[in-house]
Amino acid sequence: MMRTRCWLQPKKAALCCLLALLLLGSRRGGATTYVPMSDRDLADRVPAIALVSVESSDAAPAGGGIATDSVALVERVIKGSLPGSRIVIRIPGGIRADGVGLKIWGAPALRDGEQALVFLLPNADGSFTVEGLMLGVFHLRDLEQKKVAVRDLSEAHPVALPGRAAVAPDAEPVRDAERFIEWLADRAAGIERPADYRLAETASRRQAIEKFTQLSTLDGKYTRWFQFDSGKSARWLSYSAGQPGLSPDATAASFAAAVNAWSNDPTSTILYSYGGTTQVTGGLRGNDGVNAILFNDPNGEVPGTFDCVAGGVLSMGGPFYYLSTLSFHGTPYHETFEGDVVTNDNSQCFFQDNPTGAEEVFAHELGHTLGFGHSSDRQALMYSKAHNDGRGAVLGTDDRVGASQVYGDGSYQPPPPPPPPDPYIRLNANPTSKTTVQLGWTHNLKNQTSFDVEQQQRDGTFKVVASLNQRGKALVVKALTANTMYVFRVRGHVAGKPDVESNTAKARTRR
Repeated sequence: MMRTRCWLQPKKAALCCLLALLLLGSRRGGATTYVPMSDRDLADRVPAIALVSVESSDAAPAGGGIATDSVALVERVIKGSLPGSRIVIRIPGGIRADGVGLKIWGAPALRDGEQALVFLLPNADGSFTVEGLMLGVFHLRDLEQKKVAVRDLSEAHPVALPGRAAVAPDAEPVRDAERFIEWLADRAAGIERPADYRLAETASRRQAIEKFTQLSTLDGKYTRWFQFDSGKSARWLSYSAGQPGLSPDATAASFAAAVNAWSNDPTSTILYSYGGTTQVTGGLRGNDGVNAILFNDPNGEVPGTFDCVAGGVLSMGGPFYYLSTLSFHGTPYHETFEGDVVTNDNSQCFFQDNPTGAEEVFAHELGHTLGFGHSSDRQALMYSKAHNDGRGAVLGTDDRVGASQVYGDGSYQPPPPPPPPDPYIRLNANPTSKTTVQLGWTHNLKNQTSFDVEQQQRDGTFKVVASLNQRGKALVVKALTANTMYVFRVRGHVAGKPDVESNTAKARTRR
């Protein structure tokens, strides 16, 4: 491997990114996990909602962790009250004055000059944060000659609480901005009315959601741990108190399983190791030389509090990296040197007696610290929605392809798909009376033209008793003799190919 280092201003950031070369298919990446929240619950949880115009953004004052302060002109207060015509909205992540940076994937980006609908929580110093990180910021955009309100959820990972229905893919709607604002205003005034602001799905409206996706760091490059190439491991620790909902021992075991899932892949150089528990609580406030997972948000880094009924942000995190780059197989990467993950307070309802769910969530987040984004393969650990079906921390084929490409020699190849099944017709026969038998069949035929239903004769040959078109899948054979055994089969005719015979099916008519 050839290494080149281009030194720029040092920068470190928590990030996960989608590495396009991974054959992962999806355009999405993210390291913030959340349980979807309804608009009603989102509106009811905050003391203030406002329509604002962003004027400028800069680094937040030192002392409170790395964050970005955006000065916004208040165009309309929709719920509650605000202290003036301008407010400061503080979003986790950004670049400190000393050049140290932190990228929180999932954190909304407020751009100068844009209009946004923000769901606000007050900070002690008079600034505001937003409820649920990316859940509490709607960007207003022009689309199809109207204003729409859309959220950027592309960097986030939705999960369902145990016992609830799975999250539907692409469930985030596009909202008519004017109708949405008026619905929120009515709700704040105690007026209940239907949610009439959701627009029907169209390709252009779907694009309105997708276009906010940011797949990598600010300069468009990806991240990678280079220390694995020389046999050095990255040691991970779990905070000793454990995740609420699991015992400390169960928490440690789940996190160790998540770490080992990546390290045990034989076709990559990934060397994550589990080193036990820690009392260190640095988290995402800044790099402290410790790769760790913290529980219950001890530093208040995750905006808002998880709600076991309404939902919200479950966890967030990612790797810290240098702005300098190294080359791997001709591709420049930012060098990752530390990673951290933090689960939100009050999140025990997801993890309660659910160690395999914890394994999967932890391993998915560790995949982001390795630089992997979301996969379109539904069986992948890095699939954009958590399975939470008891599988735990298990790499799928697509995860192993990515690991081999980015941390190996690319030699791992997915097993070839199984050969297509031979053409078949599966027939069932059931007596329905003294003189009738119900036939039904399934098949995998392509371009079939018709089906012949055949009945076995005394001499063992088969005779066609009915012919059906290509859509035929059932037939009631009539005029039979009571208490008599009959044998049937179905022959499928396929254009340009030999006929396909079903199995034989027996049925004795009723007495």
